[in-house]
Amino acid sequence: MPRSELRKKHLHSNNVGTNHIRLRKRDVAKKLLQRSLQSIHSRASHLKEWCPRKPPQLVRWDLLGVFLSYLWGNLNSLPLPHMARSILYSAWAYTFNVNLSEVPESLESYPTLKDFFSRPLKDGARPLTEDGMASPVDGKVVVFGEVEDDRVEQVKGVTYPITGFLGDHPSSLMKHKDTKLYHCVLYLAPGDYHRIHSPADWTIERSRHFPGTLFPISPIFARLVPNLFALNERIVCSGQWNEGFYSLTAVGAYNVGSISLNFDESVRTNNIIRDFRCGNLRYFSYSGVGTHVYDNIYKDPVCVSKGEELGKFNLGSTVVLIFEAKDFNFTVKPGEKVQMGQKLGEWTQ
Repeated sequence: MPRSELRKKHLHSNNVGTNHIRLRKRDVAKKLLQRSLQSIHSRASHLKEWCPRKPPQLVRWDLLGVFLSYLWGNLNSLPLPHMARSILYSAWAYTFNVNLSEVPESLESYPTLKDFFSRPLKDGARPLTEDGMASPVDGKVVVFGEVEDDRVEQVKGVTYPITGFLGDHPSSLMKHKDTKLYHCVLYLAPGDYHRIHSPADWTIERSRHFPGTLFPISPIFARLVPNLFALNERIVCSGQWNEGFYSLTAVGAYNVGSISLNFDESVRTNNIIRDFRCGNLRYFSYSGVGTHVYDNIYKDPVCVSKGEELGKFNLGSTVVLIFEAKDFNFTVKPGEKVQMGQKLGEWTQ
């Protein structure tokens, strides 16, 4: 066979081999893409099952409420004239029943209203209960009890889905067969001490930031908006304690969406810049809201002890405890005013 024909045959066989490899790569890429799309579709379907719908409104609350909350947060971060601080803070204290005898520094030492709002307390101002679970904040006990299904009360007669609130179904949270899930809602008024402390000894394994929206979250408004806790911006801290699953959630609200964690400075709330890659956060979307989440899993879990400071509300709002226990008895009553460190209840050892 002539050399020219051999060369043509050799080039043809190389082209065939190259094309075959390209086709195989293309098939593999198509299969990977199909699997990815199936995974995304499956996840979207799962989210659709539990995500609450935005209440129909003529004017989207996200556009107004989130913007005004962001603006209010920035205004409260502006330094006040030194001479005006004592007058303004005294007026705030008079209006919202703040106990100024617990303030550790002079009023002039707080440059902004946000600094005064999230102020620390004098040493010994909040005795810590030696037994049982301690209240993580100053506030009013709104509702508490055993979790019997996916939906629990945010106020009497109005519920929200735990799956939407935490991002996990209750059945996947339980670590033991002979235990139950319990919940407790604590509402902070403007005059309360606004730092958040650990209610018990536990280990924080992850934090989940749900940007959500910022509806007002007072008990009166909570009666008007179903699923309110699963709609609003919130930070869910979850992990383990000696009884199994444990979580503490700080819920933001209108004008009080600024939350910070002592052990994770990467968390940023009350941000006007929304993540438009997620359809649930688009201002004029009527699909589910609060489903998008920034998930932080800690390689080195954060061990905290009862009474240890975890973070603070720079402005606002509500704390929700959801935890596992074999048998837990609450020692408080709905509507009762409690202080940080006060006993909420006790469990059977």
